[in-house]
Amino acid sequence: MEQIAVVKNILENGMAQIAVERETACGAAHSCAECAGCEKMMTNTHTVVVAYNDAHAGKGDIVKVRSENAAFFKTAAIVYILPLILALVFYGLAVSLSLGGEGIQVLSAFVGFVVGILVAVGWDRHMKKQNGLRFHIVEIKKACSGM
Repeated sequence: MEQIAVVKNILENGMAQIAVERETACGAAHSCAECAGCEKMMTNTHTVVVAYNDAHAGKGDIVKVRSENAAFFKTAAIVYILPLILALVFYGLAVSLSLGGEGIQVLSAFVGFVVGILVAVGWDRHMKKQNGLRFHIVEIKKACSGM
C-alpha cells in the first residue's frame, strides 16, 4: 500500500517520524482535505508513525511511503476473522458433543470469541515489540527540508 506523508523528524537510527494522512472516512474517491463534509467530521486526519528512511528524506519533505502488505493482511485476519472463526468452532464443538442445552452452546461460542480476542491482543503486542508493520520512504515527492 502506498501513501503520501510528511516527514516530521529525522531519527538517529536512519528512521524518520512521518505523519500519514488517513484515508477518507466516507469511502468516496476524493481527498478529505478538499471536502467540507469530511473535514468537519474528522478531528485528527494524520497518524504519526516511524518509517525506514530509504530515500534519505529531510524534515518537512513530502514523501511517498510504502507499507508491507503481508504483515498488514496477516494482522487484519487475526484481529477481525480469528475471533469469529473460534466462536463458530467452539459452538460447533458444543453442539457435536451435545454439551447441555442451547445456553451452554451459546456460552461456548462466547468463550471461543473471547479466546480469539485474547489471541488478537497478544498478536498486537507481539507486532508492536517486533515493529511488525513497517513503513518505507520510497520517494521524495517534494523536497521542503531546505526551506
